[in-house]
Amino acid sequence: MTVDTVIPAAERPVRQLPQSTAAALIVLVATSAGYYVGAQIGFELRFPNSPHSILWPPNAILLAAFMLMPVKLWAWCVIAVLPAHIAISLPAGVPLIPMFGFYVTNTSQAILGAGLFRFLVVRRGIETAHIRMIAFIAFGVFLAPILLSFADVAIAIGSGWTTNTYWQAWLLRFFSNAASAAIILPPILGTALAYATWRKPTPKRLAEGLLLSVVLIGIAAIAIFGGVFQANGLPLLFCAYLPFLLWAAIRFTRVGASWAMLGLAAATMGNIAHWPNGIAGQNEILTQQAIFLLIAIPVLYLSALSSDLARYLRQINTASARHDLAAKAASIGVWEWHPTTDGLYLHPHLKNLLGYLDSDIPNRRTQWLKHYHPEDIDTVTPLVEACMRGDIPSLEVEHRMVHRDGSIRWLLTRGARMHDDSDGIDKMVGTCVDVTERKRIEEELSTLRNELTHLTRVRMMGELSGAVAHEINQPLAAILSNSQAAQLLLQDEPIDVAELDQVQEEIAESAKRAGDVIHGLRDLLRKGEPTFQTIEINHVISEVLDLAHSDFVSHQVAVVRNFAERIRVVRGDRIQLQQVILNFVMNACEAMKNTPSSARTLTVTTRTNDDQWVQVSIEDTGSGIAPEIEARLFEPFATTKKSGLGLGLSICRSIAAAHGGRQWAENRPEGGAAFHIILPPFATSQN
Repeated sequence: MTVDTVIPAAERPVRQLPQSTAAALIVLVATSAGYYVGAQIGFELRFPNSPHSILWPPNAILLAAFMLMPVKLWAWCVIAVLPAHIAISLPAGVPLIPMFGFYVTNTSQAILGAGLFRFLVVRRGIETAHIRMIAFIAFGVFLAPILLSFADVAIAIGSGWTTNTYWQAWLLRFFSNAASAAIILPPILGTALAYATWRKPTPKRLAEGLLLSVVLIGIAAIAIFGGVFQANGLPLLFCAYLPFLLWAAIRFTRVGASWAMLGLAAATMGNIAHWPNGIAGQNEILTQQAIFLLIAIPVLYLSALSSDLARYLRQINTASARHDLAAKAASIGVWEWHPTTDGLYLHPHLKNLLGYLDSDIPNRRTQWLKHYHPEDIDTVTPLVEACMRGDIPSLEVEHRMVHRDGSIRWLLTRGARMHDDSDGIDKMVGTCVDVTERKRIEEELSTLRNELTHLTRVRMMGELSGAVAHEINQPLAAILSNSQAAQLLLQDEPIDVAELDQVQEEIAESAKRAGDVIHGLRDLLRKGEPTFQTIEINHVISEVLDLAHSDFVSHQVAVVRNFAERIRVVRGDRIQLQQVILNFVMNACEAMKNTPSSARTLTVTTRTNDDQWVQVSIEDTGSGIAPEIEARLFEPFATTKKSGLGLGLSICRSIAAAHGGRQWAENRPEGGAAFHIILPPFATSQN
C-alpha cells in the first residue's frame, strides 16, 4: 500500500468563485446567459394550452449560482438577470405586472433556498455529503418552491395570466420548480465540485464512465426516437434507467448520479414530445413529474451516501498508509490473537521484519511460534497465557526470533486482553517492535562502559601505586629479615628448632600478606564482564581499606570503621563495588589535604535502613563540596581537580544503578562531605 497524498473531498479547499473582479463579471454574465437560455427552454416546455411550464430552469440556475458565489455578489446577480428576464418575457407576451412579479418570485425562491442552505449548513461547517443533500432537497427542492409557488400563482391568477384554478396552478408551478431544482441544480453543483476536487481518472475508471454514458444515451435515443415508450409505458423507461442510475450513484457519486438524472429527464421530455395529441395532458405530466421526484430524491441521496463512503475510504486508506509508513519506519508490527480459534492476525510488516512475505507464514499462533528462538518460547508463552487469563494486566517482554537468513532478531512484544463487544469474545491485541539495533547498541555501550570502568580502576591503581608498593614492600622486608635470621639460627649448634619454626611461621604470614595485596590488586586490575554474586558489604569495604592502608598513613588520615554487626547481604559484582568505595575513599583523602593532620578523619559506616536496604556512608573532614559543582557532581567531566577527568563519580553512579541502587552526596553541617550508596538486599538472604 502506498501513501495517498490526495486530499479527501471534504478536506480539500474549495476554490472560491470568483477570485477576481474580472472573474466576478464573467460569473455574472454567465449566470444571466444561463437564466436566459433556461427561460427559453421553460417557455418551450409549457403544458398544452397553458402558460405554465413543465420545467422552469431559470430558478434552478439562479439557485445554483447563489450556492456557488459569495453572498456579497447576490445583489449584483439579481440585477444581472433582470435584463435577461425582460428579454425573454416581452417576446413571450408576458404582461408587465406578471413579468416583474415573476422576476421577484424567481429571485426570491433562489435566495430563500440558498440562504437557508448557507445559514443552516455552510455556516455550521457541515461537510457530510448526505446531510448537505438532505438540506438541499428540503430547502431547494421543497420548501422554497412550496412557499414561492403561492406568490407565483397569486400573480398569475390576479393578472389573468392563467385560466387554471388556484390549486391546479399551484400544483403545476410547484412540480415545475421542484423538478427543475432536482434535475438541473445537481449537475451544476456536481460539476463545480468536480472542478474543485479534480483528479485525473484512471483508464479503467474512464472506460467505465464511457460505457455508462453510452448505455444511458442509447436508452434515451430509443425513448425519444424509437417510439417504444408511450404514455402508459413511460414507467418502463424509468425502470430501464433505474439500474444505471444506481450504477452512476454508487460508482460516480453525486456527479454521475446528477448527470444521469438529467439524461433521464431529457429522455422523458423527448418521449413526451412524441406522444400523439391529447395524450400528454396536465394530469399525466404531473404524474410523471411526481414519479420523477420519487426516483430522483433517493438516487441523489444514495449518491451522497456513496460520496461520503468514498471520502471515508480515502481517509481510512490515507490513515492506514500513514500508519503503515510510520510502522515501517519504526519497525513495528501489529498482531491480534483469538484464543478460541487460535487465529493470529499478523500485520504483513511484522512478517517482513523476519524476512518473510505475508503469504509465507499462515495466520496461526502455532505457525508463528515456529519462528521463535527455542530458548525463549517457554518464557513468552506463559506470560501470554497469564495475560489472557487476567493474572497480569498487560504483556511486555523482549525475546529473540529467527530471521529467514538465520540471524537472530530481538523483538519487544507488548499486548493486552481486550473484550470485543460485537461478538462477546476476549482476544489479545498488541505490537511487536524490532529492538535488534537497540540491543546491539546496548551491548556496545555496555562493553564501552566496562572498558571505561576498567580504565578508571587502572588510573586509581596508578594513583595508589606508592601505597600499594609500600604494602607489598613491608611483608617482603619482613620475609628477607626472617630468612636472614633463619640462616643464622641454622649455624648455631645445637639448632633451636622451636625458634626456627617461629621464624618460618613469620615468613609464611608475611608471604600470605603480600599475596593478599597482590591478589586484591590483580582483581581490581582484572578486565572482564561483571560477575554478580552474594556479597557481604563489610568484607568488601575492609578489603578496600586494607589496600589503601599505606595511603592513609602517608596522608595522615585516621580511619574509623562503624560497621553494623548484622547486615543484609547484597548481590553484585565485588570488583565494581570495591571500585565505588575506593573512589569515595580517595576523593575523601584528596578533600582533606588542606585539613590539619590532627583533624583528618575518614569515617566509614554501614547499616541497614528501615526498608532493609544496605547503606554505606563515607564521611570526611575536608573542605566539602564546592557550590559551583554540587548540582552536577555526578555528571561526566564534572571535576575541580586540575588533573582529573571527572569520570569517577559518574561511573560510580552507573555502577550503583546497575546494582539497582543509587548514590548521593551532601555537605556535613560540622564540615566536610558525606558520600552515600544504597543497595537492595539479596531477595533470599536472611538477616
